[in-house]
Amino acid sequence: MIKITKELIKEPLLHFMILGAIVYSYFSYMHNTQEDEKKVIKLSSYELQELKNFYKKTYAREADKETLKILIAKKYYDSVLLDKAFSLKIAQNDPVVAQRLLKKMQFVMQDRSQFKEPSQQELAAYYKQHIKAYSHVKSISFSSIYFHDDTDKRIEMTMQILRSTQVNSADGRGFSEVSKLPYHVEKMSYKELEKSYGRYFAKKIFVLQKGMWHQALHAKDGARIVFITDEEVGDAYDFDVIEGRVYADYIAQESAQLKEQAYKEIAAQYSLKVE
Repeated sequence: MIKITKELIKEPLLHFMILGAIVYSYFSYMHNTQEDEKKVIKLSSYELQELKNFYKKTYAREADKETLKILIAKKYYDSVLLDKAFSLKIAQNDPVVAQRLLKKMQFVMQDRSQFKEPSQQELAAYYKQHIKAYSHVKSISFSSIYFHDDTDKRIEMTMQILRSTQVNSADGRGFSEVSKLPYHVEKMSYKELEKSYGRYFAKKIFVLQKGMWHQALHAKDGARIVFITDEEVGDAYDFDVIEGRVYADYIAQESAQLKEQAYKEIAAQYSLKVE
């Protein structure tokens, strides 16, 4: 039986965007005969209740169905990596080092030994393939998880839960505090954003990548973890002007793909059972 501790759930993790797809797809083939060959990670009713209690104490409300799925996925993610870390003998099976093992496994999965430095031609091709991301943004649509206190310790913890379990923009609502501004907004211009959220927020959000959660931005009313859902763009910036940004994005994508592939190979050896 795997013990759930607050420390395990609170431990910050690095970027990881594939887990949700693996966990949710798992439930669709839960009764496949190939499961017998996998290590089964069990989540007891007691442990499930601990997750619910943790959420209620942390966010001051009951977890809805989607939010509970996310918490289960986060627990499964941690359990798979810890089990693999122990089997690799990175350290002894000691609760004191469990948090360090999780961090180490992130770096093990993110091994850059197979990474190839891109040529300028490859960067130019990447730029053309993602041309909308390097164009002048006229308006933006996004969801945001709100915290009234931008020093709230729950912000970083929430960010790591969202990323490690691949939560989409619609399902993140359960982690947000109540706000006068809507959870999701459509096609806001820079001026509208500046008026509602503040100048700093407006400047920062217009350069964020679409389709992923981003670290909390300071806003007029507190802090907001942001997920860009759509953008209306105009002319593209010249490649020479933003080559550095294209390079950084390319490296981030390649690194994420290596990490995703590593996790897929590890997770193939496990299955989840909620009792």
